[in-house]
Amino acid sequence: MFTRQFGLLGLAASVAASPALLQREYNATNTSMVYSFKDVPVTKDIQYIPCYDNYTCTQLEVPLDYEDLDAGSTNIAFMKYEAAQQPALGDIIFNPGGPGDSAVLTLTQLLPQLLELLGDSYNIVGMDPRGINNSGPLLDCFDGQPWLRDYYYGQVYDGVDPRSNVSISKYYEASGTFGTWCTQHLNKTAKYANTPATARDMLQYAELLAESQGKPRDEAKVDFYGASYGTVLGTTFAALFPDRVGKFLIDAVVDGDDYYHGNWTQNLLQADASVDAFFKTCAEAGPLCAFYRNGSTAADLKERFDAMLADLEEDPVPVNDPLFVEFPTVVTHIDVRNLLMMAVYNPPTYFSIVGVVADGLESRNGSLAALYSAKGIAPGTSKCDYTGAGSETVLPKEVVACNDNNKSFNGSEEALFELFSQQKKLSTYLGDTWPLAVVPQCRLLDITPPKSQLFAGFKKVNTSTPILFADNVIDPVTSSGELMSGYFEGSTLLLQDAVGHGLVVASSNCTSSYVQKYFKTGQLPPKNTTCETEFDAFPQFAGLKKRGLAPHHPAVRRHMAL
Repeated sequence: MFTRQFGLLGLAASVAASPALLQREYNATNTSMVYSFKDVPVTKDIQYIPCYDNYTCTQLEVPLDYEDLDAGSTNIAFMKYEAAQQPALGDIIFNPGGPGDSAVLTLTQLLPQLLELLGDSYNIVGMDPRGINNSGPLLDCFDGQPWLRDYYYGQVYDGVDPRSNVSISKYYEASGTFGTWCTQHLNKTAKYANTPATARDMLQYAELLAESQGKPRDEAKVDFYGASYGTVLGTTFAALFPDRVGKFLIDAVVDGDDYYHGNWTQNLLQADASVDAFFKTCAEAGPLCAFYRNGSTAADLKERFDAMLADLEEDPVPVNDPLFVEFPTVVTHIDVRNLLMMAVYNPPTYFSIVGVVADGLESRNGSLAALYSAKGIAPGTSKCDYTGAGSETVLPKEVVACNDNNKSFNGSEEALFELFSQQKKLSTYLGDTWPLAVVPQCRLLDITPPKSQLFAGFKKVNTSTPILFADNVIDPVTSSGELMSGYFEGSTLLLQDAVGHGLVVASSNCTSSYVQKYFKTGQLPPKNTTCETEFDAFPQFAGLKKRGLAPHHPAVRRHMAL
């Protein structure tokens, strides 16, 4: 979950809204295979064209505010992977999380896993939500200077020590500068980048699709797969438009009320259990886990790991080896906690790395810890040496999240101290880092969504199609499936026997068969169903296979070196 923003507020306030201002640049003349959304025309109806070799793309012009058409319009980007069986049963709109993650980008990265889970009877449509990657409005606080933006992130998040009141106070003030700075630079259209507006864009797509097929617009239903923040988007849609709900898979379920309140205090309910799973699976893997010692039990591994963390808190490890760093640095307990955050999202990829890093740190060798935390690497501070990675997630995340909570969380310094304290009680391992996610960044951001795009909260509703909620037995950051299912009459929660964030972290014929049956027939799994999986946290031939969802945390995302 993360950020990005834009334009001088005083200037923007004096300029009439126009599509040219509010949507991203594009070239309207291209008619062949395209490899950039700049070459995908923005149209008022669905006009897919070939793109990125195996996909088709379209961009819709949509109102910034469906209840105030004078506010102007913006563009929403869609990428479709067409089902092998045509005509397809429908279009499943996919959202991988965030807010800030690009569905277009994730569709290309996770397509094999999505096909394994969803089957090949539906088209899968990645829709970049408002303000994210290819979709407008453009959110940029740094005037098109991504190297400066990323350097700023390093200044705000690096070196925050939750055990120091002075450090938290400094972070409180530094994070507040985000709001002040971005208020000066954001275009006034930033307020329209929010979850209820994106939900309405989903309905617009479904209605236009129905119209193109000669069906009534007012009978169109949305088919949807949302994971992590995508569950907020999906449940928001279902709350706002219950009679327009088609087949909905809500996976890795966020507490929606907690999200909209803005404090994010209900994410870490299973965080320590997910770290304990590292010790358990490491003991079971034996020599495949580098941290294992002959005869080690899970309790032994936990005791040694905790001792290593305590040692790092008192005495960080210096790293000077030029094979691993470009300049001298130190590894701290926060670096290890950030690595843990990344690992528990996707254990089959990262638990083996945690084992190697912990093995080194136990003997006070921090070289691999620095490598995997991207410590000691020179930042790109100019256009010439900038090496940023693709879609920016941090700034859009913070703008969207701040719009959604609309300053409902008490943004005082005392509240931030209390939040750190609460999160530490929830999770010994991850509670120190989670409050860096979004909370204090919102307090001085002077943006208010229109009333038509403020979400009033969840209450029990009947949806036109019962919703399938799903989660892993242990999810480190979202485990509110039962809670959110309770808002939607007739829904069911399907559990998968795995550790990690999202169903795609493991392979399961049981899970995929239930999911595919649901999308084909609407039939839900029996209540209290838990599916076995092929979950292997320490595969014999470890590789950085992309299975799980990405960490939704700015401090972690900036340090992801893999």
